[in-house]
Amino acid sequence: MSSVTETSGTERNYLHQLTSLRGVACLVVLFGHAIQVFRYSNPQRNAPQAAVHDIVTYAFNAEAAVVLFFVLSGCVLSLSLRKYAHMTGRVIGSFYIKRVFRIYPLLWFSIGLAIISMVIARGWVADGVFVGWLARNLQTPISVRNTIMSVAGVFTRYNGPMWSLRVELMYSVAFPFLFWLVRAPRFRLATLCVLAAIALLPVPHEVGTVFALSFGVGALIPLLPATLPPRHGLYALIALAVMLYDRYALAGLNLPERIPDMIETAAAFVLIRDLYASGRQYRVLLSRPVIAIGELSYGIYLLHLPIMLIVFSVGGHVLGTSALLSHPSLTQAGVGIVTVVLTTALAAITYNVLELPLHNLGRRLGNAMLVTVSPARAVSPRQGADTHVSRI
Repeated sequence: MSSVTETSGTERNYLHQLTSLRGVACLVVLFGHAIQVFRYSNPQRNAPQAAVHDIVTYAFNAEAAVVLFFVLSGCVLSLSLRKYAHMTGRVIGSFYIKRVFRIYPLLWFSIGLAIISMVIARGWVADGVFVGWLARNLQTPISVRNTIMSVAGVFTRYNGPMWSLRVELMYSVAFPFLFWLVRAPRFRLATLCVLAAIALLPVPHEVGTVFALSFGVGALIPLLPATLPPRHGLYALIALAVMLYDRYALAGLNLPERIPDMIETAAAFVLIRDLYASGRQYRVLLSRPVIAIGELSYGIYLLHLPIMLIVFSVGGHVLGTSALLSHPSLTQAGVGIVTVVLTTALAAITYNVLELPLHNLGRRLGNAMLVTVSPARAVSPRQGADTHVSRI
């Protein structure tokens, strides 16, 4: 996907809004983890208080935010490939090079930070404080084998959010072929049906097959007609409500997790298509602070949980863990806000020192592959470094 600095007018607006949406979703994940990953005491609440509490906490639907990430990824990767008439070896090779330089450098940095946070949490926080998956992750042995597998993006227990990066890597490998199928009108419906069938497979959630449909419908968004019905803004608003509260509405039905994942995929498709094709400009998504959060969203997403663990561990060491767990609302807000401040600051540093330079290097290497020998067929990529990390 082109950098926002390379576009103009309407296109720049929707790219800014998609970037901002990613940033908002990233903050939802962060505060969702502040709410979910610690075993807080359950204070007594009457029915109205319990209803208000549920409405507030379920709004931070971290699972839905991750689904949104995947649909967004499908959309922006489709934008990056649709300008090529044919999926040649050079185009696919360039795509892979850019993806490697986009994903891996910060991933490697996050692994080092995650190991530090594991050591601190193990030393300062007693057993039973963290929810099951996080407690299991923190007890993972720190070994050469596990570190090498983490560096490859395969082993994700050092840093919980890495599981979605593994899914991203998996579908990045398959994406050129997936895009080719979705772009061809004669294959499109059959491809989406197959992706839906894959998403419904009764396999463990962490395998990532349920997100095949997310990448597929995301890839479809830039390929559809740009005209939308007049009421599509209302549909987008309903889709947002579904993304926030579908799990709340379905909580008592004990459905497999892939069902709300697929519902949220459909809702994310409606929401992102509205931002992409409606031409509407949402002031909050075009504000500079929100765009800045969106530009830093990859760093915030990867770094927030290790920093949150350090913040909670230090707070528990100073104030007492039981005191933090006895005041859930105050602790959730405090840990969340401190984590946002520290993570955003660190993400800004890694963005300028690590992400941006290496991503620009990947862009140059990828663009070099596209230059053919024949001048008549040469591709002349724009020269120079970006001042923003593009979404591809």
